[in-house]
Amino acid sequence: MNKDMIDYLVAILEENEASFDWEVNWNKRQHVIELFVTIYAETNPDMVIQDVEGTVNEEEGIQFEDVICFYDPEKSKILLDDYLQAFPFSIKKGIEQGFLDAVIKVLRLVVSEGQTKLMEFAQNPDIETFEMNWQEENFHQTIETLKATDRYETKLVPYPKF
Repeated sequence: MNKDMIDYLVAILEENEASFDWEVNWNKRQHVIELFVTIYAETNPDMVIQDVEGTVNEEEGIQFEDVICFYDPEKSKILLDDYLQAFPFSIKKGIEQGFLDAVIKVLRLVVSEGQTKLMEFAQNPDIETFEMNWQEENFHQTIETLKATDRYETKLVPYPKF
């Protein structure tokens, strides 16, 4: 059975036992597949942290959620700045399996680094802001390394059927 993009993303996240909470959503109307990642950190009991929406932390802990997306530039109407990273693809052709592998490989590193920084942020009142940052150069190097070692699969993973 051939897997579509959603099935493939879920499979590689489960297979790699991602060390963060995640959820894959398909916005059929916008032709967007979103991968939500959530990380958590404990805070000092007397520390109050407020997010950009004005929500204050509760119960000595905070959570942080970010999203990457896969979108069709011809059909999707999205704000790219709303995402940690956004990857264009063709609904008709799909996306290369090796590309998805590289995305998840780098995402795991980004989230791992983000988890460390979130814990530092949650414990140190001198750190005023927190955000995760996509590592674009690392992503391109990962693709090149996969290709150079013949581990980049060019087989196309299709967009889900309605």
